[in-house]
Amino acid sequence: MTAPGCQAPPSVSGAIDPALPALAAALDCGRASAAFSHAKRFAGARVAVQSATMRRHKPGRRAVIDYAIDVRWPDGRREQMAAIGKMRSSHQPRTAYRLLRELWRSGFAADSADGISVPEPLAVVPALDLWLQRRVPGELATVILATTAGVALAQRVADAAHKLHRAGVATEKAHGPAAELAILERVLTEVTTRTPALGPRTARLLEGCRALAAELDSATTGIHRDFYADQVLVADGRLFLLDFDLYCQGPAALDVGNFAGHLIEQGLRAPAQASALNAACAALESRFLLYAGEAAFRPVRIYTALTLARHVYLSAVVPGRRPTTGRVLDAALDHVETLRR
Repeated sequence: MTAPGCQAPPSVSGAIDPALPALAAALDCGRASAAFSHAKRFAGARVAVQSATMRRHKPGRRAVIDYAIDVRWPDGRREQMAAIGKMRSSHQPRTAYRLLRELWRSGFAADSADGISVPEPLAVVPALDLWLQRRVPGELATVILATTAGVALAQRVADAAHKLHRAGVATEKAHGPAAELAILERVLTEVTTRTPALGPRTARLLEGCRALAAELDSATTGIHRDFYADQVLVADGRLFLLDFDLYCQGPAALDVGNFAGHLIEQGLRAPAQASALNAACAALESRFLLYAGEAAFRPVRIYTALTLARHVYLSAVVPGRRPTTGRVLDAALDHVETLRR
């Protein structure tokens, strides 16, 4: 009988997702228990996976699994461990695990004095082609930033971004203005294809984005690259930064502009929250400039505009957002054209 929260294994390996052939086994408690027992982290321990529940699955690309694990250590201790398993078709689990481990060791441990952490990396599980991190309870910053507590939290988010940029954790991946513009070229062209009536305004937006991107320099540091409110978890006052799949060398202003652009777009979808979100956006930017200096003001604003331009596409393809496409396009054009005056 399959344990509660676990899926019975399909008869053919990879039947759930051929691009993630270990996914079926990873969702089966018995096979997961056996695989975890061979991970270095659990050497000598008795490991029993009590539940394995799919949290997210993007077929052909990645999966995230919630695990409840019972560990009986060799010294007799028993630990109930909540963990998250991650697998990607295009990434080696060891690479992602090592990155999180390096961040953990570079001042982001769960007991860091500044209250800014990352989830604890637990283990690489080669037999399942995944890696584990400890699951952290808490509330997404997305919710808090839309309240009166948003300004204080936004300031701490800027602190967290600055800490990440100074951590110096190496990576071979890089992303800069040219790559950012290439994404916009592709997605805004698709918007025009989907909705020809938006073509003239979309073309004007893309022309403006090209001009602004040409101003940006290539200074780089370690950046999150997918930094927005859902990537920050607040737990008893401590901030946990999540999901470093896109971590790379890039401009620090990109992270802050990306976060700000997401806040503005959220306000366009939820007008009742717009005032609080705009205040949080201003607080984020002001705090970051204390670290980066006034020279960072324009790059942050440019990356905010480029993020809003990318959201024109997202509004057109994400279920439920289509009614906001016109508003997002107007906001993106306003930001771009204001910067070009």
